Amino acid sequence: MSEPPSKKQRTGIEDASKTAEGSRVLAVLGLGNPGGSCKRERHSLGARVAAALVQEHKSCSSPESKENKDLDGAVWLHGEKFQAQVLVLEPQRPINDNGPQLHSALSALNILDSPFLAIVDDCWLPLGSIRFREKGSSGGHKGLEGIEASFDCRQNYHRLRLGIGGKNLKEFVTGTFTEEEETLIEPVLTAAVSAVEAWLKLGPEASQKIMSIVNAPTFTKDPSALKR
Repeated sequence: MSEPPSKKQRTGIEDASKTAEGSRVLAVLGLGNPGGSCKRERHSLGARVAAALVQEHKSCSSPESKENKDLDGAVWLHGEKFQAQVLVLEPQRPINDNGPQLHSALSALNILDSPFLAIVDDCWLPLGSIRFREKGSSGGHKGLEGIEASFDCRQNYHRLRLGIGGKNLKEFVTGTFTEEEETLIEPVLTAAVSAVEAWLKLGPEASQKIMSIVNAPTFTKDPSALKR
């Protein structure tokens, strides 16, 4: 297998994709609505984590979106400790169509079989909680249903679920977090980024280890447990 290109060589999505056939790619999808993370929308909490992940790793390549609209919202993330090339997608379509967006991006890069991690809000979990799952049902989440409908793996993909509390009502999930809720969300964002980084560094094969740590009640207070 050829060595991955240097950071200077990775000047865009298309350049990085040239090595995809000879290198492993892991994809991360932050579910949400376009612009929803800036509005602090509950339904776009996954997108906020994806944006925070990109911000944490400032070394990344922006796509030449004018040449291929299927790659809008996609960036290659560079990190020496990652197990593979990392593709991060932020939502460019309504949340129900995030799954088709991911499928279009992976298909455009000819890496449709790449493992992916979906970061998603969950109204069935208490606000401020976080859970890692290897597979499972959508729980009625339309964004996850879109993934199931777009990929042959159906429900067999990894997801990081972030509790927003409340009820499964459109007016609630599309509403914005209150200032009080934001104080509970801040440590979750930090912990979620750590969980995604662990998935990227250890690889999907280490999902049992990641799950045992992330799903512990103390994880949001001490996300450094994943680095020990």
